Amino acid sequence: MCPEMRPWNTPRPVKVIAGRDGVPVALRVGKATRKVLQVLEVWQIDDEWWREPISRRYAALVLEDGGRVTVYNDLLAGGWFLQEG
Repeated sequence: MCPEMRPWNTPRPVKVIAGRDGVPVALRVGKATRKVLQVLEVWQIDDEWWREPISRRYAALVLEDGGRVTVYNDLLAGGWFLQEG
């Protein structure tokens, strides 16, 4: 029997607390709030990934516990997502 196939690196919704500039200052993961220690990079992708447009603002972050994550704000549909992997 073959194990169930699941997409790798599927983004999952996350609660983000952003500053006035829109850059994350904290993430709410489960019941814990994790502060952003450092913003490594911010970039935006606007594309029509093929025929379904996307517009996302990404941020690579270092959290207070030293963990590194990437989050993005879906500028078309709304909402923040955690991109792991």
